[in-house]
Amino acid sequence: MTIRPLFTRLLAGMLILSAVPAFAAKRTVAIDAPARAVAGTKVMVTVTAGTDAADGEKIGFFHAEYSVDGGQKWTGFCYDEKLGTKATRSVTIPVGAKGSQAKVRVLVAFRGGKAGDVDFNGAPIKWDGSWGKWESPPAKLATIDVVAL
Repeated sequence: MTIRPLFTRLLAGMLILSAVPAFAAKRTVAIDAPARAVAGTKVMVTVTAGTDAADGEKIGFFHAEYSVDGGQKWTGFCYDEKLGTKATRSVTIPVGAKGSQAKVRVLVAFRGGKAGDVDFNGAPIKWDGSWGKWESPPAKLATIDVVAL
């Protein structure tokens, strides 16, 4: 085998390997909340979402809610649509009595790219299924345990 065909094969292989990451979009959805909070206080919670897809994909829906009674009643603090590639929302929530739980949930749909309407794992959104039920994915949930001082 001569040097030229070997070099051509190596170069072609490197080009193929370097192109693979360009097609794999990284989507993130995160909740920054304390694991525990002192009864009767307030805590700051931040939710974020983002995509690095270079094909026009954006955050199509960014919904977030919190509950101070363990998930019985939910209060929305973010129902945004048609955002850019990154979004952050924050809320200060009161926590209840010792032994209770506060919860935060976030639901994000990425839209407009070649993948279609997808969740943070890149799976198609089930609009008539998990989307309306706040299941994971496409949702994420954080629980804050309320403790004594």
